[in-house]
Amino acid sequence: MINTTTSKLEDYKYLDNSNFKDLYTSADSPLRMSFYIEGVHCSGCLGVLEEIPSKSDFIKSVTLNMSTNIADVEFSSADCYSKFPQLVSNLGYKAYPIKDSSDAKNIKKLENKDSLYRIGISGVCAGNIMLLSAAIYSGAEGIFRNNFEIINLFLSIPVVTYCSFPFYKNAYSSIRALKATVDFPVVFVVLIGFILSTYNLIKGIGGVYYDSITIFVFLLLVSRYLIRSFQNKLISDTDLFSSLLKDNKILKYDTHTSTYGFYPISELKSGDLVKLDRGQRVPVDGILLNHIAVFDLSVLTGEAIPKTVLENSDVFAGSILDSEQAELKVINTGIETRLGKVLDKVKENYEQKISFEGFSDRYSTIFTSFVAVVSIAGFFSIANIYGTHEALKRIVSFVLIACPCAFVFILPLTFGLSLKSAVKKGFIIKDSNIFEKIRSVRNVVFDKTGTLTKGKFNIVQWDKKNLSAEDLSAILAIESKSHHPVARAIVSSLTLDRLNLPEVMNLENIHSRGIKAEVGGHTYEIYSDDKSAKIYNSASAVSNCVSVIKDGQKLSTIYLGDEIKDDAFDTLNQLSKDKYDIYMLSGDRKGNVELVSSMLSIPTGNSLSGLTPEQKIDFIKTKKGSMFVGDGLNDAGALLNADIGIAVQGSAEQSLKVSDIYILRNSLSSILEIIKHANITNSTIKTNTILSVIYNVSAGMLALMGYINPLLAAVLMPLSSVLLLGSSLIGMSKNKAGGLQTK
Repeated sequence: MINTTTSKLEDYKYLDNSNFKDLYTSADSPLRMSFYIEGVHCSGCLGVLEEIPSKSDFIKSVTLNMSTNIADVEFSSADCYSKFPQLVSNLGYKAYPIKDSSDAKNIKKLENKDSLYRIGISGVCAGNIMLLSAAIYSGAEGIFRNNFEIINLFLSIPVVTYCSFPFYKNAYSSIRALKATVDFPVVFVVLIGFILSTYNLIKGIGGVYYDSITIFVFLLLVSRYLIRSFQNKLISDTDLFSSLLKDNKILKYDTHTSTYGFYPISELKSGDLVKLDRGQRVPVDGILLNHIAVFDLSVLTGEAIPKTVLENSDVFAGSILDSEQAELKVINTGIETRLGKVLDKVKENYEQKISFEGFSDRYSTIFTSFVAVVSIAGFFSIANIYGTHEALKRIVSFVLIACPCAFVFILPLTFGLSLKSAVKKGFIIKDSNIFEKIRSVRNVVFDKTGTLTKGKFNIVQWDKKNLSAEDLSAILAIESKSHHPVARAIVSSLTLDRLNLPEVMNLENIHSRGIKAEVGGHTYEIYSDDKSAKIYNSASAVSNCVSVIKDGQKLSTIYLGDEIKDDAFDTLNQLSKDKYDIYMLSGDRKGNVELVSSMLSIPTGNSLSGLTPEQKIDFIKTKKGSMFVGDGLNDAGALLNADIGIAVQGSAEQSLKVSDIYILRNSLSSILEIIKHANITNSTIKTNTILSVIYNVSAGMLALMGYINPLLAAVLMPLSSVLLLGSSLIGMSKNKAGGLQTK
């Protein structure tokens, strides 16, 4: 257990006071509190902080967002909030309780000031040391040389101590987390270089490297600050909500002219009146002013069937108007809308993923270990030939230039650029690890209804002559209990008839068939009827036939039509050309599945009908390297068990819980774009890896051979950041171009 019985504990005792508990916690989550953690820079820090719950009974969980430095902490009781900041303090960091993200931003500004102070001090000291060193290199001798070197010693002390402190802390945190980090070689160079230089200065022999050490620290601080600033700006500029809207303008009522005119959506505020046209996505939460309107709520509810909304009813952002013009009174805008809050949580999730984990950690561990082994072996080999002094000089140069700092810090930036670009294209990727997984995908498995087809069943024929008003009310009440697209089509057809909803009893869903229930003392069965089914003469229509049975007697037959999505054929054709194996899974009857399979040229053996959700999961588990594309609401199990789950329809909030990728615009062609996007991202990372290895190995060899001195190495190492940053920007710019990239 971590020891918390220190005198510093009293500094945080105020958090256990009821006044502060009310300030920093919410009524919904009284045992959760958020903290801004000062001094977090690497995966070593992340590992140390997230291991706290395993060492303290007072804390249940710690989730750290590496991009914002905000830790969400869950406590075991309400009287131990002071424990966490004390534990963090014992680990060498500082935790500030915060009410919201604005508090964190203010603290981050102060922390950035501290970083700028370190940069400024190291720059001033390094600049003056370079001037004095230039005089020494130009031939200054005697008292001038001695005094200049002594001045350089004192100028280097603040650089080696205060300015280099973040490197020491990161290395210490990584040791505690049992992880190799790129700060190990940095600390080695700074400490060994300073100690060796001071020893040589006292002894009056050559080999003083204060200029190399200080310029190295200065350039490294600058490069890391700029990369982190770029990454933070990248994340803060990502607006998922705006990306969902095709337009940035809307008709708003002008009280001065008493007319509607176009205004930027960003300028809308509560109380404004706006007008929407058919097909336009609602950009606000509001109240309907028209008598009646129809909206597609699929992005919120997952239901593909449009819903009728009455006057003074709530309308939520993300809905699509499916009737003529509608007027709304604005209630909430942007991030304050229901959908905005959902997407903000998604943004927070992938902010946590743009960190220093995954591939960069593996690269850091391997390359740092390689540098350590080569340094030790190289030192003894060179010392045996040229002596200890020359060996130390070459090893310092080698470690300086071979440090993989640039790659490890550029990689998260590459992922950030890729994730942001994906949002602009209309799909949300929750985790940067998906890019690596896509490379192993060989099978693309589709759900049928609502994925390959539009999932919007229309009633094309319904003979109601044998149905009484009571029968219609019973059908409406029963089908209102189901989320199946066929049921929603029937409900939509009966909604405007203003029928009463009787009580439904003994409801039973019969898989692949329909629904059964008791209403008003009668037993109703609404089943798919293969015997009466017929296929309509259309190039894209798929029919379903439903029979209505009352007390064992067939009363009516309902014919419904669904359509293949417009981009389904081209998408599957391209996937087949790219050598992916295509599968289709469905709970629908065999006839409909075979029809869709024939239309889309899916091999007969790859189309399975009459499957239960459990059978879909079992199929996915047997197909390694599978991407499942389906409805986030109805295909949750398959999406979770696939190597990659893509939701193309359904509630954004629910779909994002079970899928890896959510397509905002319900377009199958986005799957091709996702694969292209991942291929470009992986290609950019591969290019950066190759460049980094070539640069570090070749420059490292030159340093070991004595062609690069410590000063030149200190200058060249940060320049590798510029090289890799340019490579990332060029690579990611390809994601903005049109066209599709095959495997």
